[in-house]
Amino acid sequence: ETNTTDISLNYIISGYVDYEENIKYECSRPPYGLMFFAGVCMGISLCGLVGNGIVMWFLSFCMKQNPFTIYILHLAVADFSLLLLFFLLLLADLSLAVSCSYLHNFISFYMDFVFLAESLCYFFDLSSLGLLTAMSMEQCVSVF
Repeated sequence: ETNTTDISLNYIISGYVDYEENIKYECSRPPYGLMFFAGVCMGISLCGLVGNGIVMWFLSFCMKQNPFTIYILHLAVADFSLLLLFFLLLLADLSLAVSCSYLHNFISFYMDFVFLAESLCYFFDLSSLGLLTAMSMEQCVSVF
């Protein structure tokens, strides 16, 4: 009589199973609406990069510096960095979506880049919010 319900784990040697070697990256193309939205967001971020670059140039070279302009300059640098990272993330997403079959070897690099860029995005976002708070508090204190 054959026992087909034997659930012993005799084939596992080390006590755990490594599933990572069996995971294959499936290449799926995102919807065209999402790709169009990413393109629009890239255009908006390019406009923001140009605007913040002009503000940084103007405040750095063409205007007398006081504490308030230094706050604005640092805010423009933080926003410029955040927009640049958003643009690079969207560019990486679109390039992966367009040429997915050719970029199989760069998936691990892409995942590391996304992790690093998202961490830096949080840092620049929080720094710009902190600068806005500091500017507001300084204005409130100057009123009193």
